[in-house]
Amino acid sequence: MDNSNALTEIQSKYQNCNLLIPAATSVQINPFYKCTVMEVVPDTSDNSGDIFKVGNIKVGEDIDGKAIYADIFSPAKPLLMKLATAAGIQFHPEFTTVIRENVNTYVGRAYGAVRLPDGSFKTHPDTKRICLDDEEAKYRLEFMDKSIMGITDWKAAKSAEEMFKGHWENTDETRTYNGREYPVKKFVIDDCDREKYIERSVLVNMTLLRKTASEKAQTGAILRVIRALLGIKGTYRLQELKKPFAVPTVTFSPDYSDASVRQAMLQQGMNSMGNIFGATSAPPVALPFNNEAFADAFNPEENLNNPAFASDFGAEDEDFYADYQQMPQEDPVQESQTEPPHQKETIAYQCSECGAEISESVYKYSSGKYGKPLCMKCQRGAGK
Repeated sequence: MDNSNALTEIQSKYQNCNLLIPAATSVQINPFYKCTVMEVVPDTSDNSGDIFKVGNIKVGEDIDGKAIYADIFSPAKPLLMKLATAAGIQFHPEFTTVIRENVNTYVGRAYGAVRLPDGSFKTHPDTKRICLDDEEAKYRLEFMDKSIMGITDWKAAKSAEEMFKGHWENTDETRTYNGREYPVKKFVIDDCDREKYIERSVLVNMTLLRKTASEKAQTGAILRVIRALLGIKGTYRLQELKKPFAVPTVTFSPDYSDASVRQAMLQQGMNSMGNIFGATSAPPVALPFNNEAFADAFNPEENLNNPAFASDFGAEDEDFYADYQQMPQEDPVQESQTEPPHQKETIAYQCSECGAEISESVYKYSSGKYGKPLCMKCQRGAGK
């Protein structure tokens, strides 16, 4: 099943749910790397939360010479966070925080990183400072201009008409709604209520800002990092936002159905093992712990010299370890020439607790340490 059919099946099965996963298309660009494109579709409906209006720009003139304006929007937090998830942006937890410089100033900090197609990381730190005194001055200037020049936003204008004295005026702007263009009107506050409108608007906005200043500073820093890492524009026209955002990523994904890829991966694995353990023609044999080799690097306690604690052998490996201790250390061919096998005498040592056969080195160590011969398993119990 390809990606398009899989996504269609998921959407049909969960058509009554809000799917939060972005659509993905994967293409094997070569036997070793795969390009995956994540598609994020913004919700451009009213009050969706993905975008917000920031103003309008002049896009032309009509036949009468009147200016034609179009609304411009900016991606909001929900859309930017979906884009960050699709791109795999990660934030450093220690450097993504908010601090309070003084009573009226909050500073949000964020440090993000995104993986590039070559495997390296692109990082970007950014900050967002909110000073309540500066914000209050900005709000006061904004609403002073609106009271004089007029309120063009329809909802805000109707709300102001219900509370303050003023009058409606026509503008040269037009707005498209349901395929039709309508002239834009504005509500101008009368001089007698202008100061009341300004003070009330500033009070409402500052009350909300004081409650959320810390969160806004933190969110602002994070969103700035996302915009910088992905190169997102500040504003878009509505027609642009109706197109999905495509975020391509390149990942290492070998095509194991290719015989050459399997051979290359096998050779790479063998080379890696050789670099770690060295080239050898026979399986490696676990050697007993050499305390002298680690004497300069560690300060072991007394039990570290015990062969019972020298490796991670389990109970099922004790027989192998005992057999290894008794293996001849010289070349078998030369030994047979100098000393016949029937002349070599071996002494069997046994554990005094369980009766298991032990090597001479284990016998000497346990006898000196515990006063009786013990195998490694019994030594662990005696050590406790």
